[in-house]
Amino acid sequence: MSENGLKIAFIHPDLGIGGAERLVLDVAAALKRQNHKILFVTNHFDKSHAFEELKRGEFAVEVYGDWLPRSILGKCQALCAYLRMLYLTLVFVLFFKGPDQPDLYFIDLIPIAIPILKLAKQKVIYYCHHPDLLASPPGGVLKKLYRKPIDWLELKSTALSDIILVNSNYTAEIFRKTFPQIEKPIQILYPTIAHSFQRSVQKVTRRKHIHEVVKEITSKRDDLIVFLSVNRFHPAKRLDFAVDAMEKLKSLSTDSEWEKTYCVLAGGFDPINRTNAATFEKLSQLTKSKSLEEKIIFLKSPSDSVKVDLLNSCTALLYTPLKEHFGIVPLEAMLVSKPVIAMNSGGPRETVDHGITGYLCEPTAQSMAEFMHRIIKGSVKDMGVNGRKKLDQSFTPQKFANCLRSVINEAVNFDKKRN
Repeated sequence: MSENGLKIAFIHPDLGIGGAERLVLDVAAALKRQNHKILFVTNHFDKSHAFEELKRGEFAVEVYGDWLPRSILGKCQALCAYLRMLYLTLVFVLFFKGPDQPDLYFIDLIPIAIPILKLAKQKVIYYCHHPDLLASPPGGVLKKLYRKPIDWLELKSTALSDIILVNSNYTAEIFRKTFPQIEKPIQILYPTIAHSFQRSVQKVTRRKHIHEVVKEITSKRDDLIVFLSVNRFHPAKRLDFAVDAMEKLKSLSTDSEWEKTYCVLAGGFDPINRTNAATFEKLSQLTKSKSLEEKIIFLKSPSDSVKVDLLNSCTALLYTPLKEHFGIVPLEAMLVSKPVIAMNSGGPRETVDHGITGYLCEPTAQSMAEFMHRIIKGSVKDMGVNGRKKLDQSFTPQKFANCLRSVINEAVNFDKKRN
């Protein structure tokens, strides 16, 4: 089997517009540019709620098991996700025959596919965004009994993969603490900015004023301060920090400063996802309760071109998740030379240099507001320039591609290396 021109299948539960989907698409795109043939195998795919590459049909996609339930009476989502993935993998392995059978599999999020693939003597790379068992909220005795076999399967399945990748030093540390039984080496593959997003940035010939991008902002003054958040509407993204911080910022600002300040919360919104809908409604109600409707604007699922316009026209990025595994949006802000205010935890500690490319705040609305006020009071141009330099030094597509090439080569020669 040659390293060049491999047939690589990506098994992923739902090809939506989240960070995990963005990462696997970027991996796929980089491998495609290295002349590998790519196939996505998934439980669910909706072209109207997908990244641009998939909308344009740049990758083949096959769907199995979308008819299976996502939950049972609103419960047991993890169990249903595992069953859907088991069905997908079994059907694909048993019935996908012929010359296009994959040489290598790339798995992420749900590792239960790995034991089946290893029984079929397939080579498997597993990309761990974050241990799934840590994403499950704690519960009582019944919840613990329910999760125990699922958590055991996650451990045993992950351990069977040929190569384990993670997205940051932070995730590597969490992985080792969560799965001390897994003694295999862990490799870090830092995400990079999507090639399609970079092209969208390069196509920009004129930076639009924010009023041209967000119709709710009618002021055309040149000294507007616009804080932007780009994150899907999900409780884990802690967008409530941005709303609460705006309330605190009002008390820190003079009337003239507050008059020119806005916050835009733009994020992925899947209409069939109850969590998205519930989170959006809670944030809307929180904004209303603080009488901030004229200052905080919500945008659902902006396209890449709109996101580029938002980043170009904003003053700074707010990145609100706590203990984020990595976080690609800060890199996107750095690409257009914008400073970043992020939480002093998780992956952003590896991408944001405090006081140089932005600020790392404590996990309180007050701390975030204080750094937002620093942005209002001072010049941000140098921070933006420094951010772009950091991006060009540490997170380039070329570094990403070279690391991937090395991983693929190792996977192809894994049996030889082991023997």
